[in-house]
Amino acid sequence: MQHNISGANKKHDYYFSGMCVCNDCGSGMSGIIIKRKVKEKGYDCSRYRQYSIKACHCHEIKEKDILIHLKEFLKFTKQKYLKEIKDIKIEIKQENKTNDKFKLQNKLNILNEEYKMLINQKVKELAFCNNSMQREIIENTYKELEKEKMQRMAHLQELIQNDEKKNLEDKIQKLKTSVEYFDEIINASKPNRIILQMIIDKIYIHRDKTIRFSLKADIEKLLK
Repeated sequence: MQHNISGANKKHDYYFSGMCVCNDCGSGMSGIIIKRKVKEKGYDCSRYRQYSIKACHCHEIKEKDILIHLKEFLKFTKQKYLKEIKDIKIEIKQENKTNDKFKLQNKLNILNEEYKMLINQKVKELAFCNNSMQREIIENTYKELEKEKMQRMAHLQELIQNDEKKNLEDKIQKLKTSVEYFDEIINASKPNRIILQMIIDKIYIHRDKTIRFSLKADIEKLLK
């Protein structure tokens, strides 16, 4: 049965314009008006509409169905973000107990002293050694010990310079902002297109009407 579908009308605003992608051929999905008992906004594969089944297949889907699926997806994603916030708060408490800058600085100071002693010891041993082969063995032995000390010192300096607690707190704030955006969409009867554009990268529409949502990279990476 052939459906009565008209082309997209400029008077109609499409919430997901520019976001929907045909999962089969990769083309963008055009906004359409589906005329059955009631006119409804929807989307279909632009290649199929232009070249018919020679290029792709019908992926017609109602806009309201995409919105329903999106809200469920955001509810699920929101719970993952809230769990991440909870986990980070626990991590911050643990960091406060075990990894504060004062303790790290003390460790670095001790390593500095150990490194100086190591150099002095090497100089003394070389001063009393006249055999070239033995000198080479001493040089190589101390070279490895010095390398190990330097690596440990560099690691501690990096930890001190990078305020891990601040990084974690910044991540919490970004997660909370994302959750607020999710709630805006979940609770709205008519979603704010600006927020949609801020959080959604692509919406992949399958031939069987299943939908896959891809969030913007800066939001997606918050759980990585």
